Amino acid sequence: MVHWKLFLLVLIFALAPARAAAQKISKETIISDGKKRTFYLYVPKSVTPATPVPLLVLLHGSNHIGLSLAEKWNDLAEKEGVIIVAPDSADSSVWSVPNDGPVFIHELVESIKGRYPINAKRVYLFGHSGGAVFALLMSLYESEYFAAAAIHAGALPPEANSLVDEAKRKTPIHIQIGTVDESFPLKSVKETRDLLTTHGFPVELVEMRGHNHWYYDLAPRINQAAWEFLKAQELPGEPRFVEYQFKSEAREPDKAAELFSKARDHEKAGDMVAAIAAYTRDIELDRNYADAYNNRAVVYLVQKDYPAALADLNRSIELAPSDAAYYNRAGILFSQQKIDEAIADYTAGIHLKPSADGYANRGVAYEHTKRDELARADYDRAIELNPKFARAYLLRGLLLLKAGQDAAAQKDLDKGFQLDASLHGEFDPLIKQFRPNQ
Repeated sequence: MVHWKLFLLVLIFALAPARAAAQKISKETIISDGKKRTFYLYVPKSVTPATPVPLLVLLHGSNHIGLSLAEKWNDLAEKEGVIIVAPDSADSSVWSVPNDGPVFIHELVESIKGRYPINAKRVYLFGHSGGAVFALLMSLYESEYFAAAAIHAGALPPEANSLVDEAKRKTPIHIQIGTVDESFPLKSVKETRDLLTTHGFPVELVEMRGHNHWYYDLAPRINQAAWEFLKAQELPGEPRFVEYQFKSEAREPDKAAELFSKARDHEKAGDMVAAIAAYTRDIELDRNYADAYNNRAVVYLVQKDYPAALADLNRSIELAPSDAAYYNRAGILFSQQKIDEAIADYTAGIHLKPSADGYANRGVAYEHTKRDELARADYDRAIELNPKFARAYLLRGLLLLKAGQDAAAQKDLDKGFQLDASLHGEFDPLIKQFRPNQ
């Protein structure tokens, strides 16, 4: 088990008054490979049996579901007369080959074709984040089946580069990326663009100045730009689906260990995109690999993608409860002001493996809920476990200041700053709240 630094830290549909009652996004299921798979479907009112229409396959981000994209696309779909289908990945935290495609996506598309008048030469892909990566992969695996792909915030993982040579057709691809995206830095996205264009793929890259990884607030703008590109593309002939023979997804221990080590190396080097890709591949090899979920969550925490981190930590704890996962989840819960839940997680982590960090952070949570006696006990315990833990002395010193015990407080503050003078910037403003004249 790898232990990491702890981190502290009704959908409303607006309808235009003059518009008739909108079509609903339906939640449906299909059986693929003997398993029930969920997807979300939106069919515009304008669709009639006489006129074939485009079909857009939406691939959601990690730790989301298909509805998260369908509800952002349905207004544009109604306006443009395009049917949208948004499947859930088998594991919401990741899209994987072959579990989610090409076969599952193909079966889903063909089932929609059997129900509605789809123009088979105009079947498109759109994906965000993890779904963007998967859309790129599907556009390479099935270049003669999908007319084009548009993505927001994604790039090809290094191990997929060989697919570029194998694609039978040069699929048109549209990429939108924020210039301050923490999950997919502009540099890595440009490398994907350059790889594709060097191999003859027509690629449009749109840099969104000052935009980060978050899709949902800017969805109307992103979707409109994607659709303007997609709707102009069409297969030159009848679609052709290629079947592949994939190796078993059973975990290969040596390969999994190698990937885990590579992921940590990428993380240490600051290459978070590669780290996430490696941890994700580990999860694909073994969906019960609790450490991979926990460590990927830590990378998401660094990138401030808290929903994705929380989902991974939930899964890690479900599979194999660990002190690291409990402590990290507690930090997210604390930042969300779910203090009692955070305390419960800190307590669970302490029970599994007591640590000075765990006690100190639980003390902060107790103090936040005005349980100062419990906070004091936790700070005392943190210092007992680690007599050189500067932060614990400073936290206890602040608590003593608040209680009016100035002499004892000063002793702790002096000790804390002696151990780590860099903490002045963080703690001096807090001290001044109790000693405004100093």
